[in-house]
Amino acid sequence: MLEVRGLAKHFGGVRSVDGIDFTIRPGEVFGLIGPNGSGKSTTVNLISGLYEPTGGQILFEGNDIGRVPAHRRLSLGLARTFQNIRLFSNLTVWENLWMAENAPSHRTGGFLKRWIGGRKEARDRMKRALEFSGLAHRADDFAGSLAFGEQRRLELARALAAEPKLLLLDEPAAGMNAEEIAELDERIRLLQKESYTILLIEHHMELVMAVTDRICVLNFGRKIAEGTPVEVQADAAVREAYLGAAA
Repeated sequence: MLEVRGLAKHFGGVRSVDGIDFTIRPGEVFGLIGPNGSGKSTTVNLISGLYEPTGGQILFEGNDIGRVPAHRRLSLGLARTFQNIRLFSNLTVWENLWMAENAPSHRTGGFLKRWIGGRKEARDRMKRALEFSGLAHRADDFAGSLAFGEQRRLELARALAAEPKLLLLDEPAAGMNAEEIAELDERIRLLQKESYTILLIEHHMELVMAVTDRICVLNFGRKIAEGTPVEVQADAAVREAYLGAAA
């Protein structure tokens, strides 16, 4: 579904991403991990269209999207959450989902019709996203009034409302407590059962090792390992990157 070939992003003399390669297959949960400053966030920003690559290719369903604007990538089926929550705090929970549901180019109907609810299938899709995220009872509340964990769940619901083919989760467990992380674990597993394809960028290693099929490990902008969770945990280069050469 997604293939990254020789992907690079340089900021002046800093090679934040330096020629990485990986492939994400349909229906799998693919983890992208690495120490702070390894290039994870830059990579997801390149895939989602916030940055243009310095070099390499990003192929989505066989098409090079490296120069395609971010809003067009959403129309193609890429949706994401953000490490730092980016909700419309002065809009309601329902209106936040409406914004995402109406973003893809295949949506039809006039502005007013869509604003007040739109087609039944669109409303049903948004309701399902809220129910899945445990926010159905907060639909009419302002996003800014939600607790931190609820805002995280709203970001997920908003991404799901866009009907993504590939869901990019950028550190979804950041700031969550143990109970919230356990609920996130369950939601990711449910999404995979429903055949979603997911790219998970995360620092919480227990979560990554529990839900991913394969993992790519970055360090200083380069790929140092790729494989199953068991293979990655046993890799000497990974242990050195995280724990130091002495370990």
